[in-house]
Amino acid sequence: MMINWQDALAVYFIAGTQDIRPNEELIDVLEEALKAGATCFQYREKGTGSMTNPDERLDMARRCQEVCKRYDVPFIINDDIDLAIEVQADALHVGQSDTPVAETLDYVAPFGIEVGLSTNNLRQYQEAAEIDGVAYVGVGPIFPTQSKSDAQPTVGLSLLAEIDQFDKRKPAVAIGGISLANIDQVADYEVSGVALISAITQSKNRKQTIQAFREALKK
Repeated sequence: MMINWQDALAVYFIAGTQDIRPNEELIDVLEEALKAGATCFQYREKGTGSMTNPDERLDMARRCQEVCKRYDVPFIINDDIDLAIEVQADALHVGQSDTPVAETLDYVAPFGIEVGLSTNNLRQYQEAAEIDGVAYVGVGPIFPTQSKSDAQPTVGLSLLAEIDQFDKRKPAVAIGGISLANIDQVADYEVSGVALISAITQSKNRKQTIQAFREALKK
């Protein structure tokens, strides 16, 4: 899959089984989100309540990947090189505390897997922007978030403002506590899109929610 990340990052859905309400299944929520207009999906099985059995994780990854293929959207694996290679994911997303990104690129490049990198300050963003193999950059957390127990300190909108002044750019997705209540603030900056967990998984009307995010980003 040739990925135009500028477009694919618009509504970047992230979830694992731990994020889904007890009366729902991840696969069903994913299908609903993609049908409503989510533009890519990151499978992130991590934290309290997540699946720990490798075979179960592999099976779930493959099932999610099949749904993504049906809707022709990129399927991304969070922070698991072996799993990304096993399922031939479109991309692998890694953080600053994971394996050094240069090593990660060496591992996955032969398999045609692209790499996204989380950044938490301007220096990290600038470094990521200089690395040819990094396909896109995650920026945040912009606002406080309950979805990630391992989240970095909140950076606020000021980091987005700093990035807007930086010459060398990568497609960037804002993440962390983003909701319909604050999306207009984020949309004022030159981000390609927003990454969402609870805004989608906990929504009572996902179609309406996702369409509202897409409309806000077009303004």
